[in-house]
Amino acid sequence: MGTLLVLGGVACAVPSMVWPTNTITFTPTPDQVAQGTEAQRMAFWSWGRVADASPGTTDPSIDFGSPWGLLLLGVALLAGVVAAASHAFRRGSDGLLVGAAGASWLAASLAAGVGQTAGRMQGYFGFTEGLTADTTAVGVFQLAALVVLLGGLGAMVRRPALAFAGAVRARGSALLGSTRRRTSTRGAGPALGADGTPAPPRVGTATIRDVEPGAHPGWGGRAVGTGSGSPRNGGRSGVGFSDDAQDRSPAPVADPERFRPPR
Repeated sequence: MGTLLVLGGVACAVPSMVWPTNTITFTPTPDQVAQGTEAQRMAFWSWGRVADASPGTTDPSIDFGSPWGLLLLGVALLAGVVAAASHAFRRGSDGLLVGAAGASWLAASLAAGVGQTAGRMQGYFGFTEGLTADTTAVGVFQLAALVVLLGGLGAMVRRPALAFAGAVRARGSALLGSTRRRTSTRGAGPALGADGTPAPPRVGTATIRDVEPGAHPGWGGRAVGTGSGSPRNGGRSGVGFSDDAQDRSPAPVADPERFRPPR
C-alpha cells in the first residue's frame, strides 16, 4: 500500500516541473483601461521560476528563476521512485528505511515549494485592488501529491510505530507499577499481631550442635572420650551453628566427661 501511494505522489508531482502551479492576474479598472493599462498575468513554478504569462505575450519581459531549483525537484522525484522500489522489493529494515527516507525527502521538497511560492506571490506583488491569486490544475495536483506522499509514509511506518508505541506503553506501565509498590511499602506501618501490638520480626532460631556427634573436645585442644568420633578412633570434633528447623532437636543429656579437666 505504501509503495503505491508513493508512486502516485510522484506521478502527481511530475507536471510541476514543466507547468506553473500558481498565477496572479491583474485586471485594470475601466479608468485604467482608458489610460492604456492592460491586463497582466504572472505565473509561478514551485521550483522558483517566475514569468510573465499575460495573454498575447510572445516576448515576456519578466522571466527569471534558478535552474538549481528544477534540478533539486528532479532529484527529489527520483528519490521518491527509489523509495517506492526499495520498499517493494527490499524486505526488512533496509527497505523500510530507504523507503521512508525517500518519501520524506520528496514530501519535504514539495512542501517547501508550496511555501516558497506563496511567499514569492505575497512578497513580490502583494494583494491589492485588481489582483487575483489562483492555483492552476498543476498546483492542485502538487497539493494532492503532498497528501498522498504523507499517506504513503504513514503506511510504511505504521507497524514499526505501533510496535514502538506498545513497547513504550508496556515499559511505562511497569515503571508506574513499581513506583506505586515502593510508595505503598514505604507508607505502610509495622505488621501487627492478633492483639494489635507490633508483631516481632520473623527471624530464625540458631541452635548449637555437634558437627560430628560422639567426638568431644577436651581442654587445651586435646580430645577425650572413647566414642567412635574421638581422635583415638580417627574421628574429628567440632561445634557449629544452624537455624534450620530440622536441627532444633531436644537438648542432649549432659555428659560429665565434656567439662572434666584432663588427667
